[in-house]
Amino acid sequence: MSNKNRIQSFLYDMNEDEQLYKKYYDYTRKGKTYRELIEDMGGDYDYYIKRITPDSEGGFLPSVIDDSNFFQGEDNNNVVVTKHNRYTPVFEHEHKLFELIYVYKGKCVQHIAGSDFQLTEGQFCLVAPNSIHSISVFDNSIVLNILIRKNTFEDIFYSLLRNDNSVSHFFNNTLYTRNQNTYLLMDTNNDSEIKQLVIDMLEEYLNKNPYYGDVLNGLIIVLFSKLMQKYEDNISIPVSTKKTNEVFSPILSYIATNYKTVSLKKVAAKFNYSEAYCSRLIKANTGHSFTELLQNIRFRNALFFLTNTNKTISQISYDIGFPNVEHFNRLFKKRYGITPSEYKKGGFTCRKVT
Repeated sequence: MSNKNRIQSFLYDMNEDEQLYKKYYDYTRKGKTYRELIEDMGGDYDYYIKRITPDSEGGFLPSVIDDSNFFQGEDNNNVVVTKHNRYTPVFEHEHKLFELIYVYKGKCVQHIAGSDFQLTEGQFCLVAPNSIHSISVFDNSIVLNILIRKNTFEDIFYSLLRNDNSVSHFFNNTLYTRNQNTYLLMDTNNDSEIKQLVIDMLEEYLNKNPYYGDVLNGLIIVLFSKLMQKYEDNISIPVSTKKTNEVFSPILSYIATNYKTVSLKKVAAKFNYSEAYCSRLIKANTGHSFTELLQNIRFRNALFFLTNTNKTISQISYDIGFPNVEHFNRLFKKRYGITPSEYKKGGFTCRKVT
């Protein structure tokens, strides 16, 4: 089977789960019971109940989904691209990863933060970790999910996070604030170039050729860069958090971009606030003082440099705002329980200390 035919089959043919969910959907619309459905199918009652009933004990549709549900056996892969199974019973759930939902064809209904809204063809919804949400697809619409590990997404989006735009605000708020955005919406007007990029990612993920994880990392950067380049004005955030974001997100972005030399005095001057007001604003939004927030940002950057560059410990210390490398080493060991050198030697196996 050619790659093109394989992709078409994956997108449009109903897999085993979809066939089961479709039967369940049709039966419930006719007022029939679970047992009637399962008896007609000739299957094991307890097994099928776990597959089709969201609130069943030990069910296949858990309310909290761990990364291992998606990344098991793929230690070097940070991005998963898959199809949302049509007719899946609606179940609210949360996970620790970022989820980018894309409507390839048709529509779906997203429930998040107490609101229901419809996504149509060509639209994205970026859902933050630990956000309770659900997706409804009860027709032949095609919805794709792009999943990104939270503990490695900063390695992928390092450059993007240093810009002052809606997506960087979303990511920085997720990392550093208490009242984070739960989601943001992006409308591409069904852009064919964007659609092809998503399909390229799906094809790369399904084929799993050597270095496919690196290719996916590159493609997700291209995707977000194209979204920002062409559709930044089409990005929207929930009204409930928009006012807070307009005030604090630019401040957070400024600190995250200038973490090496920034000071509270410089932040206050940049935004025409008093230092006292600036300090209160940071504390109210992050739960941390300016110094604590700055330390968090600096050490996140230290982890990135240690994992992704060949810089010396001394150079990394200087680059993140610690001219005294001994001081940096002491603070790092206190925070993570190992030295920067030990972390660098351990590579990804030590990232769990974050």
